[in-house]
Amino acid sequence: MSFQFNFDVSVDEEQHLSGEDSKGNSENASLPTDSTNNSTEALREAKELFTPTDLTAYESCAVDVVKVGDLELCFLNPDDVESELIISSFSQDLKSEEDESDVSKAVDGHSDLIPKVYEGGLKVWECSLDLVHFLHDAEIPVKNKRVLELGCGIGLPGIYAVKKEAAAVHFQDYNEEVIEHMTIPSVILNKPEEDSTNQDLRYLSGDWSLVQKLLSSEDQSTKYDVILTSETIYSLESYDKLYHILRAVLRPTGVIYLAAKTHYFGVGGGTRSFEDMVKQRGEFSIEVCKTYTQGVKREILKMSFLEAPKD
Repeated sequence: MSFQFNFDVSVDEEQHLSGEDSKGNSENASLPTDSTNNSTEALREAKELFTPTDLTAYESCAVDVVKVGDLELCFLNPDDVESELIISSFSQDLKSEEDESDVSKAVDGHSDLIPKVYEGGLKVWECSLDLVHFLHDAEIPVKNKRVLELGCGIGLPGIYAVKKEAAAVHFQDYNEEVIEHMTIPSVILNKPEEDSTNQDLRYLSGDWSLVQKLLSSEDQSTKYDVILTSETIYSLESYDKLYHILRAVLRPTGVIYLAAKTHYFGVGGGTRSFEDMVKQRGEFSIEVCKTYTQGVKREILKMSFLEAPKD
């Protein structure tokens, strides 16, 4: 296996993801209100996915590595996974373009992100790297903890928790194909062939509101000590669903670490507006625990309950 790691952000991506437009003006938008989802939009079904018995399809993919202290976090090369998906889509007998999966369409169209269709899970996002390094540098305890990564994509923060001997690490992404073709194989790369830890690994896909229902229907002891998420507040429209799943599945004494840019130009999201929304609702404490100023300004937010929720 070849080990390499390259992370480049193009000029266009920097401008799109920064908190200012080309003239230095920030975009303002009203905060979302707390409401139930009455939208008629079709929601992506919540599914649990399992480790396949045959992983030979990924043997041709290069393996990239992120070094964090003395740890090496391995993951499949995103370009190689995209190539495998393109080959797979050509080999299938598709009757029309409608039969092609959302992720395959995005890959064919060279799109890093299509809101509510493909949420960018095959790309290494800058804030996921920030979160991994923060967890290590701040010595955040995850050993023997129950950990959930929301909007995981490749799953680097969750893989870090796997390597640090968390009791359970559960991964969630919007797209089933991302979990199947990227997250699961990458997690397996980080587990020894002879693994006797009995670590609880679980993989979920689908819309947050439906994943919330799935998790909330289970025993309350299955809630999480630590929830990790990165680059998931780029749009104001996502705030309400994210807030509600965080509230529903975090243990009363649990903690959330959220990594994001201070502002996402063009869609209005960012750490400042998310922080304002959380404070308005009055159930969580929220604070900035790390700021990154090189390149696009980014932050790590820490959240915990002010008091145990009543429902």
